[in-house]
Amino acid sequence: MNDKDIKALTKKINELPTPDFIVQRIIDLANDPEANINDLHNMIVQSPALTAKILRLVNSAYYALPKRVTKLSQAINLLGFKTVRNLALSIFTVENYFSEDIPFFNTQHFWVHLISTGLASELLARYLNFPDKEEVFMCGVLHDLSKVVMAHIMPDVFEMIIKVAQHEKISFFQAENLLSTYSHQQIGRKLFENWNMSELVIETATYHDNPLESQDEEAKKILYIVNVGNITTNLYFYGYSGSFDIPEVDLKVWNFLGLNYNKYSSYFEEFKDIIKRSPEFTNMREIFDDLEVTSDGSV
Repeated sequence: MNDKDIKALTKKINELPTPDFIVQRIIDLANDPEANINDLHNMIVQSPALTAKILRLVNSAYYALPKRVTKLSQAINLLGFKTVRNLALSIFTVENYFSEDIPFFNTQHFWVHLISTGLASELLARYLNFPDKEEVFMCGVLHDLSKVVMAHIMPDVFEMIIKVAQHEKISFFQAENLLSTYSHQQIGRKLFENWNMSELVIETATYHDNPLESQDEEAKKILYIVNVGNITTNLYFYGYSGSFDIPEVDLKVWNFLGLNYNKYSSYFEEFKDIIKRSPEFTNMREIFDDLEVTSDGSV
């Protein structure tokens, strides 16, 4: 691909939706140690629809809260700033990047892949006693979003990659390499730079399929965790991400994270259980379509 083509693609990426003012402020407040619950609450309630959707997800079986949460302040207090940020980002992503179907690609299945990778990565972080579980979840959900972007800005190339991956029984990443095309990981870097996302998100989007090539030591553990979460989701939801191989965790990643057969087996069984009890996440678009929102954000 020549410089002219790359500039044209970059222009198209620059025209894509970025987090609106409210979502961007939620991200900023979640990263601000000086912010308090009132700051975050007062920002979110400016959007009754966003408030209602966050409350719907907070009350899902995934969080298993002892009683129903009806107030946003309760949700923030119980789950924390970064979890609420992740919910707001997930809602933004679904509404802005999954509103249209793609003829040759099942977007509902692909959303299942994204959110499941977030859940799988967060669960693995818990198994490894890694403290930044919320960052891992966010990186997991966003890691492959650029494939949807590619489907819209490079539809012919995207369709060819899917067909090659399916025919050859290889991963999307391997099919890209076989065709020597501009990759979804390169698109992901540009997309999340436009979103002003953290280096953790950008690095994960850029190297989740080839994590050993990353030179960022600070992002290394999160990157490796998301890599395993992604592989786990591809094993469970074969083909949902446009990958049709049987993936394996690189031995260096496996050893770095201190994994073994028994630990991974227990983790995989718990991951399957989490997916079964998380329909609000996996069917997010359908649930939001049916949601009736009042002016104060209650449902």
